[in-house]
Amino acid sequence: MSEANHTTRSTTREILRDPVIQRLTIARSFVSLANGMLPVALSFTILELLHSATDLGLILGAETLTMVLAILFAGVLADRVPRKWLLVASDGLFGVSMLASGILAVFAIKQLLFYALAAVLIGFADALFVPAFEGWAQQVIPPDKRQQASAVRSVYRNLGSIAGPFLAALLVATISAPWALAVAGLFPLVGGVIFMKMPSGSNAKVLTTSLLSELRSGWGAFRSRTWIWTIDLQFAIWHVVIWAPLMVLGPVLAEHYYHGATSWALIWAGVGIGGVAGGVIAFKYHPRFPVRTGTIAMVALMPVMVLLAFHANIWLTSTAAILGGAGLEFFGALWSYSFQTHVPSNVISKVASFDFLASVGFLPIGLALAVPLSRLVSVEGVFLIGAGYLLISAFIVLLVPSVRQLPRTPPTDTSE
Repeated sequence: MSEANHTTRSTTREILRDPVIQRLTIARSFVSLANGMLPVALSFTILELLHSATDLGLILGAETLTMVLAILFAGVLADRVPRKWLLVASDGLFGVSMLASGILAVFAIKQLLFYALAAVLIGFADALFVPAFEGWAQQVIPPDKRQQASAVRSVYRNLGSIAGPFLAALLVATISAPWALAVAGLFPLVGGVIFMKMPSGSNAKVLTTSLLSELRSGWGAFRSRTWIWTIDLQFAIWHVVIWAPLMVLGPVLAEHYYHGATSWALIWAGVGIGGVAGGVIAFKYHPRFPVRTGTIAMVALMPVMVLLAFHANIWLTSTAAILGGAGLEFFGALWSYSFQTHVPSNVISKVASFDFLASVGFLPIGLALAVPLSRLVSVEGVFLIGAGYLLISAFIVLLVPSVRQLPRTPPTDTSE
């Protein structure tokens, strides 16, 4: 019987007093604030400096493509070197890239190549973070505190997504977009310095196998866990028919049927508020079958997709966005807990990299197809397709026994 089966759930007070979780919350809150500021600060900087939406698209594409291409290498790296220092390096690259871009723009440097290279570094920083964090959290956070830690992460991430855009907009309006980008770059550097004082975990060991062998090992571990790749397949299509249309076509609906950027910001604020609520719920509620419960919770995004398709009242749509954000983050907290609990520590980072690649790798395709698909079936039709997919895919995924029956704790200890 695993040790995790005998641990009791920690109280709220114990969790919030845990020094590791306290320092983690503070450090990642700075990074989350920068993540929230980046879209506004970068977009206005590039449009103000280069006067080209195409150039902005190239820069954003460079970031996404780098993240997708580097994620498998990052997973192997995170199982070879201390993950804590990869997380510090991720924060450092993120901050330095934004800071450098902002300073270049302040001095009116207009070479697109410089900003594209900075975006490549941000993409690589993102790739380092994903597999390293799951492995680090598994090593450092006790099993009975993992779900609460994931819930706290959902809360500060969504608070950053709410506060970041408003702070960036304030700096853009009062100073300038380049300075807003430069200021945003300081926050991850502060977070990285704080994270340097965190424990390292125990994965620092010398591996003599080749990169290809490590990738095969990670692929085998990923492929053998049906509950992981089933959910990843669901999310691969989810990013194409739901997330990409929200990113590309959502502003079109807001411009034509609501009050433009203000209404779209209100809807996304609802998603952020719901994310905070979802994190709070995950902090308190510990279901017996977390992946099953999280999969059902994801259907909460369906109402906002339907309301957007029918151009419903902005306040009703924003309220539905709160429900959708809560379901999304509640699933995220349960998924992170399950991943850290059921995947062995010696392969968790490699499996996390395959997990991320499988679920997010099709997003660039979705972004490219969103407009052509809307011309084929209409913008409203795309959102109705997404709403239907949420319900149908959840039903199909729950037919898979390992998704439906994955227990809260494994029958044997997989932490070693």
